[in-house]
Amino acid sequence: MAKKLGERLVEAGLVTTEAIQKALEHQKITGHRLGDCLVEIGLLQEAALLRFLAAEFQTRFVSAEKLAKARIPTEVLDKVPVRLAEAQNVLPLAIDPERKLLSVVAAEPQNKKLLDEIALVTGLSEVYAYVGLRSTIAAAIRKHYYGDPTAFASLEVVTAQIRADVSTMASAYESTTGPAPRSSLQLRLETDARLRIQRPGPPARPNTSRSDVLQGSRGTVTDKDYIETLSILVTMQERDRKHHRGHSAQVSRQASVVAKRLGMPPRDVAAVAIAGFLHDLGKPAERHFCLASNAVNAEWMAEAKRYSRVPVKLFESVHLPVQVNTMLAQLYEAYDGSGTPQGAKGDDITLGARILATVDSFLELTKNPANAYGKVFTKDQALEHLLENSGKLYDPLVADIVMRVQSGELLRQRIANDGRQILVVEPEEGTRTDLLESSQKQGLVVHALSLLEGAYDALVYQDCDVLVVGLKFGLDEVLSLIQAVRASPEHAGLPVVVLGDPDPGTRERLMMGGATAVLAPAAPDEAAKTIRALYDDRIQHNGPARVVRGSLDEMPAQELLKMLGAGKKSGRLYLKQNAHEGFLHMEQGKLVYATVAGQNGEQAMQTLLSFQQADFRYDPDALLLDVPQMDKDLQVVAQQATTRRPTTTTATV
Repeated sequence: MAKKLGERLVEAGLVTTEAIQKALEHQKITGHRLGDCLVEIGLLQEAALLRFLAAEFQTRFVSAEKLAKARIPTEVLDKVPVRLAEAQNVLPLAIDPERKLLSVVAAEPQNKKLLDEIALVTGLSEVYAYVGLRSTIAAAIRKHYYGDPTAFASLEVVTAQIRADVSTMASAYESTTGPAPRSSLQLRLETDARLRIQRPGPPARPNTSRSDVLQGSRGTVTDKDYIETLSILVTMQERDRKHHRGHSAQVSRQASVVAKRLGMPPRDVAAVAIAGFLHDLGKPAERHFCLASNAVNAEWMAEAKRYSRVPVKLFESVHLPVQVNTMLAQLYEAYDGSGTPQGAKGDDITLGARILATVDSFLELTKNPANAYGKVFTKDQALEHLLENSGKLYDPLVADIVMRVQSGELLRQRIANDGRQILVVEPEEGTRTDLLESSQKQGLVVHALSLLEGAYDALVYQDCDVLVVGLKFGLDEVLSLIQAVRASPEHAGLPVVVLGDPDPGTRERLMMGGATAVLAPAAPDEAAKTIRALYDDRIQHNGPARVVRGSLDEMPAQELLKMLGAGKKSGRLYLKQNAHEGFLHMEQGKLVYATVAGQNGEQAMQTLLSFQQADFRYDPDALLLDVPQMDKDLQVVAQQATTRRPTTTTATV
């Protein structure tokens, strides 16, 4: 006998047995399907259910964003009459004429009778169905068949309708009968309220709790949105600076990586990213100040002192976070006190400023021939400069991490893990370090924090795939954190490991409270193996991947493509050089699509492979909605990637 949806969701780790019981109680009142009830009372996110159902149907799901951006040729739409599309809630996406294959998105991809009917109507041999929400497909039909440009706008506010769609899809899996799902404004508001992850504690003032917003309400500008906006605006502002195009974006991204590696909480990492984008604004374009250049040119040092507070003054009315202003003001301070404007030294310089100064100097030396040395350093020369000035201009710990980042070591780990990572929150440095080293031996990307607040921040930013928390924070504090995790739809299935050696009664309380495992800190290698098993299980059950960002300076194109090919990776590799951006799309280690600046296929691939000073981002979850153009092994494509040399790509794109 086939298992019910609830049993499968529990097995997949997406919800707990207790959550299923709550949903069943809610079902008695509303008569809604189980999947619908889980979403309504905030125990499971719609996207998580869709991802799970896609895995069960052995297909892939298509989001509203993907369908809104899809380019569907008229000849493809003509294959499926609009009345059939509307009646069966199906949308054609692409045709492969060689295989006579039609790709569609459908609300019921398991409906073989429907797929056979479409094949008969279209005269094609095979129909492949992705899974999508009914309301999303209906909006896509309005946009692509009727040319309605506002078709997707209503999806931002029709929460109840989407909830009903999820219920219908869940019922298709359960194959049970029951009354039709009903929408409820009250239930929608209750669900929205659960989109806040709360750290229990007394309110700071009326109507304000010590809460961290896990997912802001629709239309809210998040830190990520703000940083992305800065990226676009500052990159445009730097476009005419020959040797500094995209410089601030690189400083921001690389400094953020270093900040995470050093254990800075997510909110402080965001502040580092913001300061990285703002650090050059208002300063002269013809002379770029940085710690490395200032140290060898007294005139530059004096001028840097005059300009050091310009970005802060420019944004006085914006009310930037205090730490951002401090980082910007201390950007030219040296670790030994020889910098400007105050001559601060050591830990008197905020950590964010020490990180930005080191990254800024490395990029300036390797990119700008107009630096104070009058030449571009090779990567090895710049790394030697950091080593020689460690403890003088640069914080030794920061310099060491920057050198590791520039070696590409961390980037390789992140790509291998599809951007996923483990978060260790432990107050004792020795325990934290031992587990960090043991987990890295297991091939995991690990970030370690010393304060419990960092765990709440990481949950807000959806920035971990296994959460490890030390029991030495206190039993009540740890239980409160686990409760907050389990109450959040986005994290209900997140593995939470407690690091400690409690008595049997305390262990039972932790497990009853929602902990996934309790591991002894005295055995870090064994703990790391268990964490690895939980991590692998999460991936097996279709846990989400994350975008990985980097540059060809950190990892040359040939090495990058070889790694993606060897790992049989799927997804999309975006490459951006100055104003030119395109992408290579991969499926199981094969290159199947390429596009850039109006070029497609082989020609686009050759253009993208000729990029030299490009930034890249790898999105493992990206879905191709166009017809595949090629079928090339990435290992072979890697051999065609050009070696690092001057190029005139921008003139040919």
